[in-house]
Amino acid sequence: MTARPGMAERVYRALLKLYPAEFRQRFGEEMVQLFHDRLHDARAGRLPGGVARAWLKMLVDVAATAPSEHLRRTRQVAHSMSSARLIEARLLGILGIIGGGALLTAFVLDVPSGLTALRIAVFNVGIIAVVLAVLRGGAMRGSVPALVAGVAAIAANGLYAVMVMADIHPEAFPLWTGVALWLTTALFGVVALRRDGLARWGALAVAVGGVLAVTGIDRLGLVSAASPTLFNPLSQAGIVLVGMGLVVMGLAAVSHRPASLATH
Repeated sequence: MTARPGMAERVYRALLKLYPAEFRQRFGEEMVQLFHDRLHDARAGRLPGGVARAWLKMLVDVAATAPSEHLRRTRQVAHSMSSARLIEARLLGILGIIGGGALLTAFVLDVPSGLTALRIAVFNVGIIAVVLAVLRGGAMRGSVPALVAGVAAIAANGLYAVMVMADIHPEAFPLWTGVALWLTTALFGVVALRRDGLARWGALAVAVGGVLAVTGIDRLGLVSAASPTLFNPLSQAGIVLVGMGLVVMGLAAVSHRPASLATH
């Protein structure tokens, strides 16, 4: 093979485009210089097989290493994305735990009335965070029922949080806002039952608790402070279940480890 050094370098640089851009930027000039030196030695008779063998060895090297560099880069990108998803899932899980805890505090602590609106809003944010964590999880991604239930729960809880933080008293809310809050939360718990392990138990608690909690809305007439009915304790139990379910699902999100990370 009698290609001039200038032509040989241009051909080799063209072949280097088969490598990832980052690889070329880091090692391209060194590889060109190495190929130039090998070709020079081959022409001078210092390498067995001469110029033809030098070109053949170069082509074999490119064919073998260029695909492997692309695969390695793909694995690194996937690992980086999985790490970001893991951090995001943990943050959403922590918000879910805080939201569930905020709901449960009324049963274990004497919360000042001035903090009631904030406590409810934190609970709403916790629901939204858990919904997002579940929707972004592998088992639920792409599920139309999960997406519909999730969007409904996010909308209902988001609206309720905005109204509460706007200092609107819950008694002045339209009746449907409270009903939607609990029923969309319960519906999301039902579709989230497809998840495994700890998350499934949390989803079950949210599903059952949301249905029971809606019976405690005063304007439905099922509960009475003056003459308690069976729904008084059931609705309270429902609120506790939702709070506990949120904490459990939040813990599941925090402890979740994507399979793509586990393989590295």
